[in-house]
Amino acid sequence: MNQFINLNTIIGNGKSYRVPVYQCDYSWTSVDWEDLWNDIEALPAEKNHYMGYLVLQNGAEDEAYWVIDGQQRLTTCSILALAVTALLKKWSGEGIDSKDNDLRREKETERYLGNFSTSKLTMSPKLTLNRNNDDFYRSWLLQLRTPPSIGVLKPSQKLLQKAFNYFYDKLVEKFDTRKSGAELVEFLEKTVGTGLQFTIIEVQNDLDAFKVFETLNARGVKLSPADLLKNYLFSQVARQSQLDLDEAERRWNNISDGLKSNELTTYLRHYWNSRYKLKRQPELFKAIRKLVEDSEHGTARATMQLLADLEDQTPFYAAFPYPFNEIWHKEEQEYLNVLTLLEVTTCYALMLAVLRHVERHHFKTVLRELVAITLRYNLSGRNPNEAERQFSDVANKVSDGSLKSPAEIIRALTSIYVNDDMFEVSFASLSISTRRKKDLVKYLLVSLENQLAGSNLYIQDPQISIEHILPEKPGAVWEPYFEPAEQEEYIYRIGNYTLLSASTNNKLSNETSYSQKLDQYKTSKYALSSRYCMYESFTPQNLANRQERMARLAKSIWKSNYIDQ
Repeated sequence: MNQFINLNTIIGNGKSYRVPVYQCDYSWTSVDWEDLWNDIEALPAEKNHYMGYLVLQNGAEDEAYWVIDGQQRLTTCSILALAVTALLKKWSGEGIDSKDNDLRREKETERYLGNFSTSKLTMSPKLTLNRNNDDFYRSWLLQLRTPPSIGVLKPSQKLLQKAFNYFYDKLVEKFDTRKSGAELVEFLEKTVGTGLQFTIIEVQNDLDAFKVFETLNARGVKLSPADLLKNYLFSQVARQSQLDLDEAERRWNNISDGLKSNELTTYLRHYWNSRYKLKRQPELFKAIRKLVEDSEHGTARATMQLLADLEDQTPFYAAFPYPFNEIWHKEEQEYLNVLTLLEVTTCYALMLAVLRHVERHHFKTVLRELVAITLRYNLSGRNPNEAERQFSDVANKVSDGSLKSPAEIIRALTSIYVNDDMFEVSFASLSISTRRKKDLVKYLLVSLENQLAGSNLYIQDPQISIEHILPEKPGAVWEPYFEPAEQEEYIYRIGNYTLLSASTNNKLSNETSYSQKLDQYKTSKYALSSRYCMYESFTPQNLANRQERMARLAKSIWKSNYIDQ
């Protein structure tokens, strides 16, 4: 890996660059183009601008590289160079230094874009795009031709044309008062070509590339190992027929589009862990590749089966974080909402397995149990990695038919079920900030209220508000009971929260004393206030006592129906 290689060196190394035909389409938009142009405009003062990593794999031919990551940046730089040659052509056509500008255009084209044939009618481009973009790139952009109708183009082709138009317009504006071909070429070669700098990472095979992606992701550089997997899978199908390849692409697009904001690589990992031995993300690509290559039915058929299974479960997985999606039944929504509030994803593999292999009406039962198990586990501060291992092990047994009923499935999770005594101790010292997890706090309080009063309140009710007994910003009236230095320790304790109607809560302030609040608590319709706040004064000790009472109540609410203590 070499640090800081400028664009001129990359383009001028005698190599050509090929985007794998199955890789994602061009996707940069006006926001990205504007950011790049602003960075270029700052180059005279800044001297250089770092463009990030280019991950390249040696191709079958010595002079070619596969662009594993960085195609968006490399393509956009190519389009900028095209805009320069287009402006040189325009000036030449207007009689501005025509002979020299024609020579400059030819020189810049061969330096940045590709080599002309002897007849100068065709070109061997330095950059080859994917199968959805390359024909447009070659037929229109490289030929400096404008398509008769942008409306009929594919979305990514529209973006390519708009990118060209954007940079062309910027160059026209920049050189409007000095139409100098020499200055325009100097801008491309010396400002852009030397100022835009990359880090080049060369890999020997797709497995090495996947490992690089994982390493860079760990450093905060967002790459897409899912695209690498897509390239591999499609390469297996492409050996069969164009029809199979088209079907594979349709399925992949359905999967990708269906996930919306969810990360595709994460879905792949949860899918894998629902059926096979748990793999962390760095091991995932190797495991899937081995599964495909070891299939007795052949790699193409195994690939198509994998894509079909992924497509089949995508609607459910995509809806896991959206509990009120119409795909869920009413009772399922309630439990999924709790898992969302807890920000739990470790059980997704098991949920996929249950949806796939267990009758659907049992799913709500499993979800109810998962709420009890994960809430106890998470609020007790246990290691999520251990829970994920156990969920995956149980999911594998559901997938292979070893576990079939909800009771069998849940009892298999006994090792991660926090028992009553330990949960009570953890809950009695629990702190959760309403600034970060207000909805979770409200869920816990409403659940405690329903259990205590036998009510049936909903956390979505806007009339129910969370009251901090010791205010978030305590006034001086609280200092005799809570020392200023220790107030922050108690503000977000569960024992410091109660419920009030929104209208009542609005009447209270940071300077309202506990004795004044008590008048409101006594008449409150919520038992957490009318029955669980009856102290002459509110002190750290009384707060702790109150939370201990709440903890005893909690262990009877979030309790498994199948796991014996």
